[in-house]
Amino acid sequence: MAGQVSTLRRKLRSIKSTQKITNAMALVATAKLQKQKGRMYENNEYADTYHRILLSALSAEHEGEETSPFLVTPKCDNPLHIIVTSNSGLCGSYNMDLLKFVRDNIDKDDPIFAIGTYGIKWLDANDYMVVKRFDSLDSDEHFELNSIIYDILELYKMGEISSIDMIYTQYVNTMTFSPAMYEILPLEIPEGLEKKEIELAPDRNSLFDHLIPQYVSAVVFSTFLEAKTSEHAARRSAMDNANKNAQALIDEISLSYNQARQAGITQEVTEITAGADAL
Repeated sequence: MAGQVSTLRRKLRSIKSTQKITNAMALVATAKLQKQKGRMYENNEYADTYHRILLSALSAEHEGEETSPFLVTPKCDNPLHIIVTSNSGLCGSYNMDLLKFVRDNIDKDDPIFAIGTYGIKWLDANDYMVVKRFDSLDSDEHFELNSIIYDILELYKMGEISSIDMIYTQYVNTMTFSPAMYEILPLEIPEGLEKKEIELAPDRNSLFDHLIPQYVSAVVFSTFLEAKTSEHAARRSAMDNANKNAQALIDEISLSYNQARQAGITQEVTEITAGADAL
């Protein structure tokens, strides 16, 4: 009986110690989530403004065919995917939900730019064609993504890829986030876009050769921030669930511990009484 009480006491100490860690991680994830949400919303406004400017420029009347490599329909059929996962775990099903989406929606022969250690390992293990790996990209600074954007745009301009999209976790609210695919290039021009008399300077192609890469940069950064926001939300939710599970175990083991301790006391009292009666 004494051995059982001692074992239960050790289990209680261990679970309470783990609960302190998960509680601390939940608090850290909450703080990071609030900060990340602010940056995400600010950058979304910037990306939306850039999109409106681009649509306004595209509505300018012009004659002849488009010659900008960003506006010419690609002749190949080779879509490129940017896949964003996390560099660490303890975020519930955040990574696996996204990778299941990848498995169901893209071909293994499609070129991939993979961001995040978790995704890189899974893609390599499942024989996907990962062209470039960015396993240390855990910052939300814009310049960290510039090299990725530059390389991708060069491939698109040379006609080696037919489209660019991002596969990421879309943030809805602190409890809801789901895998999504956002197509960046070729540009999706709304049907029936009204043509306007707008003068573009210095000329149409030079303007779009500068404006479209800036737009792509804004969209990639905005989407990356949204993926990181979803990651922090998923980690906070996972740690909250871990805290609740730990508390449930503590309650269950505490009950067993108290029952075992009471049984031990009762046994000792019975033995003392029996000894006294024998005397």
